Amino acid sequence: MEIANYNYLYNWIVLNSIADPRWWLLFSSIFLPWVIWWWIVDKKRLFENVAYGLCWATMATWLDILGTEYGKWSYPIKINTDIQTLLSADTAVIPVMYMLLYQYASTWKTFVFGSVLCAAVFSFIFEPLFIMLDMLELKEWSHTKSFFSFISLAIATRTLFYLIKKKQSTF
Repeated sequence: MEIANYNYLYNWIVLNSIADPRWWLLFSSIFLPWVIWWWIVDKKRLFENVAYGLCWATMATWLDILGTEYGKWSYPIKINTDIQTLLSADTAVIPVMYMLLYQYASTWKTFVFGSVLCAAVFSFIFEPLFIMLDMLELKEWSHTKSFFSFISLAIATRTLFYLIKKKQSTF
């Protein structure tokens, strides 16, 4: 039995250019948001927060796959060349940000305001920064589309969880 696939390791290390600081930024952003989240998450609502975050991670990954497959955007720098999406954003940065928003925004008014703020940060700060660092290439997409997509997804997800909690309380 072979312990490691050396061709895979070679491709991962050499072809992914782990000497590039951008690669380390992506790699660390898989773990760092979760560490921060663990320190500040409301442990009494842990299951609800994790379920909300998993919903976000699923949506972000699925939509990122669709966007890259249909040529809306691409990522010149990735953690792994076999994965076309921005894994760190889909599974850590975005879900953690929205879990924290879900936890701390107790009313719809604060949630919508926080959603607009989060969408603005992702769309008009992070995306241009990633373009500047040659980590993101927008092809048939815009920051404005991202902005409204983030807001719509946030409201839809919170609505879904509101309805689930309401249904659960009737049992």
